[in-house]
Amino acid sequence: MTRAGVLALALTAAASLPGGGAAGEPGYRKNVGDFSLYLAVMPAEVIRGPTAPDDPAASPYRPPAVRDTHHVTVSIFESRGGRRVTDARVAARVAGLGFSGEKKPLEPTSLAGATVYGGFFPMIGRGPFRVDVEFRVPAAARPQHASFYFTHPGFEAPKQAPRKERKQ
Repeated sequence: MTRAGVLALALTAAASLPGGGAAGEPGYRKNVGDFSLYLAVMPAEVIRGPTAPDDPAASPYRPPAVRDTHHVTVSIFESRGGRRVTDARVAARVAGLGFSGEKKPLEPTSLAGATVYGGFFPMIGRGPFRVDVEFRVPAAARPQHASFYFTHPGFEAPKQAPRKERKQ
């Protein structure tokens, strides 16, 4: 299966998850000026492939790993005609509430023949996360901004090692 096919399958799967992850649901669509933005968030493993299993002896207090990385995708449309915007410059900042995160450009990617903008971000824990999107279309005088809030629909807390009993 091609990379675009895997991405299309992942977006379809995300749309079927209860509680979110797909565009069109409350909070995953924003109208900004003359544009409509849609947000999709999925584990990076869906794009990059499976990772090696976690080491049972690893500390849960380690820096972000592949399992903590997610692919953030934004689709942009003109509100009045529904034309997809394919020539925008897009950047996003993703962070847990109360943190600043890192601003990165979102790269144009082809998904089932359509242009979306995406990038990989660390998203540790359940959230909520704030996703600030800034985009500029060539004809616009200044950049546009939108903010989304995302909470992982499925969250598994780190497993703790069993405690050893003390001998007395």
